[in-house]
Formats: sequence, structure tokens, C-alpha cells
Amino acid sequence: MPLRPRSLRRAPVEPIPEPADPSPIPEQVWQRVPIDALIDLVTEVFTAHDLPWSRARMAAEALCHGDLTGTPESGVAELTRVHLPMLADGLVRPRAEPLMIADRGAAALIDYRRAPGLWAVGDAMDRAVSRAGRYGVGLMSVRGVGPFGRAGHHAARALPHTMIGLVMAAGGERGTAANPLGMAAPAGAYPEFVLDLDTLADVDSAAVAGFALLVEIFAGVLSGVGDHDHDTGLMVMAIAPTTLRSADGFYKAASALFGSLLGWEGGTPVRYPGWREAQYLEQCQALGVPLNEPVHRELEELARALRLPPLRVFGSGVVRRKAPLPWRIRGRGAFTRIRRRS
Repeated sequence: MPLRPRSLRRAPVEPIPEPADPSPIPEQVWQRVPIDALIDLVTEVFTAHDLPWSRARMAAEALCHGDLTGTPESGVAELTRVHLPMLADGLVRPRAEPLMIADRGAAALIDYRRAPGLWAVGDAMDRAVSRAGRYGVGLMSVRGVGPFGRAGHHAARALPHTMIGLVMAAGGERGTAANPLGMAAPAGAYPEFVLDLDTLADVDSAAVAGFALLVEIFAGVLSGVGDHDHDTGLMVMAIAPTTLRSADGFYKAASALFGSLLGWEGGTPVRYPGWREAQYLEQCQALGVPLNEPVHRELEELARALRLPPLRVFGSGVVRRKAPLPWRIRGRGAFTRIRRRS
């Protein structure tokens, strides 16, 4: 094959395109901050918006619950998006005093008169726990509360008293996500069971429709929230098992039940709601709470506005967020307290 002579012409130089600005990958780099520092800052923010300190502390713990249990979309990310705007617009009254409408010993009806729900629902559970200690069960029918975060967090306030907690919610502001059911129960020798269910209104099923009606009856009809626009009704209940049976018998029965749920399926561990959240909380205690960059920046701006020191960051401050734990969960859980292992 004859060789062709090489051309002496220079090849045309194609223009090199300018490099595009690298688009940041959202939420790839997370800052880890100590649990106490995060709750302290949110408490100061609520106090600056006229909440008494005790209410602000309870509200901060309820709001940070999502970040401590692996559901950051329902955690401090909602501080500037939901709670502070409602306080600023007067839709939530930081110092509203609850009005006792009916008190029948083990059961009561309370109107919180648009108090912050992050505090009010926890306060209602504490009242239910107090009554359950006397009567075996305490039921608080509640209305007139603002957004309250995760129902599972408030239900879990019964756990330190070795009680079962149940929270149902109905109504609420239009356009906001509902959170109709939270339940917490001691699990004996295992991490506590905490179930946290979101709205099921979009699921077309007769069983789901029946469940939604059950929640509406207990939380909406019972509290009278149907007579008020843009209001939230709840049923908050605590049950003291040891008033009905021995503490040792309940402990053994709970251990047997929740121990039987643990196993393996297709090479994947099967766990019940509350187990994964307990493990995630242990990670946060050891390594800090992971916050994505936009949320961390918002908190830093709030700290500067209140002339508070910036959030302390663990280590170098930049970590790769770990992948979700490869556990199958029967339902969606939430968790607020863990038992120290010996």
C-alpha cells in the first residue's frame, strides 16, 4: 500500500470549551455536631421567640428527634421552614396557657389555645403518665396545638416510666403532612418498640380507610377539632402495665415477644421499629449529629443573630454520611431513649 505524503498544513485548532462550574452534590458532605450543643442552640432560638425556657427545651428535644433517629427531613430542617414562621405570624402563641375543658380523673379534654405543639403534645403525655400512675391509664383528648413534629417522640415520653404511650392526630393545617399515629412500648431485654406512622390517605384500601376513620374518631371527633378550622386534635394516652400485672411478668412477656421478631430473611437482618433508631442514636452520641450543609448554615446564621458561639464540630467537621443500615424494618420506627448495655 503506497504511503501518502504528510500534509504540511497545520490541523485546525478547535477551541477548548471553558470548564463548567462544578455543581455541588447536595447533602454529600455533612457536619457533625454534639447532641447537647444542637439542642442547646435550638432551645436558645425558641427562647428568643418568647417561649419560656422549660417549653423551649421540650420543643427543642422534640424537634431534634428526627436528626437523632435518622429522619433529618423532620428534624431541625423544619425550624426555619415551619416553626419560626408560624411564631412570627402569630399562628402559634408561645405563652398560651392550656384550658381544662373537662376532667374526669383518668381522662380529660384540654384546649392548648394554639400553644407550640412541640411542647404541648409532650406536656399532654406527661399529664397522661401522671394519671396512669394513679388509675392504670391516662387519656388526654387535646386540641388547639401547632405543628408537633413526630408523634413517636411524644409517645416515647412514657417509656422512662415503664409505660406504653400512644398518640393519634387528626386535622392540622392544610398543605402540611399529617402524622396520625405514634406508639411506644417497653420491649423487655431489647431496645424499646417505637412506631411512627405517617398519613396513609393516598393508599386506596378498605383496611387503610378504616384505620384512617379510627384515627379521626379518637383524635378528631373526641377532641371536637372538627368544629374548628385549621386545628389539630389528638388523643394522647399512657398505660401502666404494672398496675394490671407484675413487673416481672410483663418484662418476660415483652422480651419473648420482641425477641421472637428478630431474625434473618434472605441474608438481611429483620428488626422491629425502634431498633435501627436506637443504633443511630448511639452513633450520634459517639460521633455527633450529622447536619447537611444548608441546615448547618441556617443554624450558624441563627447563632450569629443571637450572638451565640457557633456550633462546635466533631473532629475535622467534614464526614461522609454513612449509608443507611441494611436492616429491614417492619413499619417505620422512632426512638428517643436507649438503655445502656452492661
